[in-house]
Amino acid sequence: MPDLLPLLDRMTLTGPAAPAAGLLTTSLPWPRAGVTPLALGGRPTGAEPIGRWPGTGFPRRLLLAADAGPGGAPGRLGLTRSAVAYGNLPRPRAAMEVFERGDEPGYLWERGLLRLRHGDRTVALAMGLRTGGAVHWWEGCRLVVHADSAEGLVVEMGGAVPYHVVSAAAHARLGTYANPYLHRHNWLTASLFVRAHRNGVCEVVARHVNGRFVDDGRELADVVPVLGVLAEDGTAAPPPGPWDGGAGLVRLGGVEFDLTEVSRLSTPERPGDLSEVSLPSSSGRPGGPTEAALSSGPEPPGGLTQAGRWLVLAPYAGVEILGGLHPQEVTGQPYLFRAEDRVFPRGMARSLRFSLSLSDRPPAVARYLAPDWWYGLCEELSGGPVLPVAPGRAARMAARWLAEHTVSGGFEDGTVPRNDKQGFDVGGGRRRHEPGWEGEVPYAAFLAAWRTGDVAAHARALRTAYAVTDIAVDHAAHLMRMHGHPPGALSLPMTRMLGTVAAYLETGDPYLLRTARAVVDTAHATHLASWPRLTVGRDACYLRGAAMLHRYLGDDHYRELCLEGARTVVASQRPNGSFGDQGGGVGLHGWNAYITKPWMGLLALGGVLDYLDLFPGTEPLHATVLRFGDWLLAERQRHGDQEGWAYQHDYAGEREHKDVATGRVVRLPTGLPLWHHDTLARLLGYCTMTTGDPEYVEAWLRSHTGFWDAAEAGDWPTYTTDHVVAATLQFVPWLYDRLWNVRWDGAEARPTPHPAGAATRAAATAPTTAPATASTPHGDLPLTP
Repeated sequence: MPDLLPLLDRMTLTGPAAPAAGLLTTSLPWPRAGVTPLALGGRPTGAEPIGRWPGTGFPRRLLLAADAGPGGAPGRLGLTRSAVAYGNLPRPRAAMEVFERGDEPGYLWERGLLRLRHGDRTVALAMGLRTGGAVHWWEGCRLVVHADSAEGLVVEMGGAVPYHVVSAAAHARLGTYANPYLHRHNWLTASLFVRAHRNGVCEVVARHVNGRFVDDGRELADVVPVLGVLAEDGTAAPPPGPWDGGAGLVRLGGVEFDLTEVSRLSTPERPGDLSEVSLPSSSGRPGGPTEAALSSGPEPPGGLTQAGRWLVLAPYAGVEILGGLHPQEVTGQPYLFRAEDRVFPRGMARSLRFSLSLSDRPPAVARYLAPDWWYGLCEELSGGPVLPVAPGRAARMAARWLAEHTVSGGFEDGTVPRNDKQGFDVGGGRRRHEPGWEGEVPYAAFLAAWRTGDVAAHARALRTAYAVTDIAVDHAAHLMRMHGHPPGALSLPMTRMLGTVAAYLETGDPYLLRTARAVVDTAHATHLASWPRLTVGRDACYLRGAAMLHRYLGDDHYRELCLEGARTVVASQRPNGSFGDQGGGVGLHGWNAYITKPWMGLLALGGVLDYLDLFPGTEPLHATVLRFGDWLLAERQRHGDQEGWAYQHDYAGEREHKDVATGRVVRLPTGLPLWHHDTLARLLGYCTMTTGDPEYVEAWLRSHTGFWDAAEAGDWPTYTTDHVVAATLQFVPWLYDRLWNVRWDGAEARPTPHPAGAATRAAATAPTTAPATASTPHGDLPLTP
């Protein structure tokens, strides 16, 4: 492997041209090499290592941050290997302060704030919730310092926000074992993650989570999470009232905030609000609610120990989630939760990403992307040090579909619909589609942004990743929800953490990594708790998250977990090479085991292929993939000039399937339109590249071409879905990168095409698709078959 570090000196990053930005940041992929000092635009630059190459001490990413200077953020930014001193800039500081303390003997509680300082400027933040017209602030807080260096400060503060506030006197009346609050969930968990930089700009993620701790958790009624900013006496503030997200830049507590991302969660139809809560100088807590009041409403908060007032931001009107078909059938309307109901569901979370400035710099942060060839050489795009081939027609169309369909604004900002057909009128002339909650979508969106340098697409991908992690993950169960269903409906097949891990690499937000680990570990435990069972199909999708955690963290726990799960997939393969739809129990969750669909086998083997990418040739995994590839070739369908696969091929080994709901008998394989999914590119491409037989990948090519020809003509053979575009963005560019196999030898790019992929490469250079160049450090390299 050649030394890649000299290429850094010729690197130019792409970002938004933002004259009002105060901080420049990027998450730079890092090769297998020691860390060297870097400077963004010749400015003092901090570097925070993220992840680890397996078997080494080298990081996978460096989070770089630099002062934007008086000119703000340029559209193009140079990078050099050099160390630039910070000068006499003050170092940021953080402290937890108790602003209220209980005074009942034997029943201590404390409420804290996070105080950030830079020079002579300061701001104080706290997390809370509003219920019954009163604001409750968090208690039992702790401040943890993750990093404190000349480059800046990284801290995290967490605590619990009480739902019902109960005094010692009330508890005394309620007894001990009969106390209704004994092992009863009664709070939101809240946290503030802060990265404070030397120039005074602070990146903040504030978060409320309705998880579990002493029981299985429960939904909390009449709850709106809030963020508090302490306004010292005499500090001007915006007038109280509705907050519809129209203002991104706001001055609170004497400090400039950039709330642009937070503002997306409010809309004129569903506004949050800004209010004030005074801070009395005396401390005291009421005697507590009566036993009757415990079930009818919360107790008002007690007094405060310092003067001033809290500016209280409710960033959204309430949790609002569209479900689609399930609630439409059950309740007659398509929403699972409406904002006006102010219910915070069990397992729900929502993150607020913003920045503030404790200096004369503007608070806005500009994010930059490295060139696509650097992502390729650092093995971010194709699992090897391969230079990227320009995205083709299908990838461009899939990226456009994501851009057009990603939800913009409201509590579900960043979510992506399951498809573009199952739509529902939601008032105001607006129409929404059923949500997908598909964890591979944000990863696919990141891949597309890394390949194209599209900073707007990258911003959408980050919103989607947080939306999936906050909303689609049940943070009480540590599994992903079944899309469109109310809380409590969990789904191993939907448990896919790739987007969450990718977002961690981009931000370093520990919540994302903790969530990914917890979900993958819980999914594996859930899977093994029902193993052996008749079938493992797409319920093995969680293994892709395990492989990615090993790939980017170098953690052997996830390598071993992925291999253990992969062996259960191998054991469930049928003698003819096919797989069942998905495992389950009995009845409605049992009969899926007898369904045979190409798609489900492809999903079952996703984690297996990820493992083989990391550990080539591992048996019996390799042989299992080839057997399924042979089954696919044997099951191809031909209808005139169309060739590919049907949606369903058999049921319990028979070529017909009775629809239980209607009594109709369906002849199998199902007919036109043919089914297509670009997970075929990955599996059949693997088969060709490991056997040398071009028949596998050429079978994919014929199916792929027919699907996307029809799509380009406006006649989609099947309606477009989130998983269709996610597969295309992940695996079609991957395949062409691998087939062209353009490598960097330290001085120039050299294509060494795979000999079995000639026909597929020829199709790729046709005028209608035209991915005919590879991106290299010297510019675009023309490719010929």
